[in-house]
Amino acid sequence: MLTIGIDPDFVKSGIAVIQGKTILHLESLSFVDLFEYIAAAGPKDSITIKVENPEAIKPLFGEKVKNKRSVREKICQDVGACKATGRLICEVLESQGYQVTKVRPLKGPYKRQAKKDGNYFNKITGWQGRTNEDKRDAAMIALWG
Repeated sequence: MLTIGIDPDFVKSGIAVIQGKTILHLESLSFVDLFEYIAAAGPKDSITIKVENPEAIKPLFGEKVKNKRSVREKICQDVGACKATGRLICEVLESQGYQVTKVRPLKGPYKRQAKKDGNYFNKITGWQGRTNEDKRDAAMIALWG
């Protein structure tokens, strides 16, 4: 049984393919390439898909946001694009017959450190290759989401 973790992004989403607790592949793929990649991964009944659910991210309001207005608006637009992409990824995969689980974004110091620090991520997962934040996030969703 394979688990595919997806960290949705407007430009390229992070994708992780996991078997048991072993990372097999980490990719950054465009919207269209993502579906082709999943279709090539194997039979639908042997794949579980976990998608980070950006809908669960709380909006930015008032005093909690210390950024200037233009920075705050850019952050909001980026989050909105990720939310739309995540929703569309789930809809397409479900329409194709895949089992899709929407996972709340992970929290906590381990998640923050693993997302920002590739060496720490490699240490806790056993992965030896190069990564970026989206790939690491996708792997953590697949492993612990």
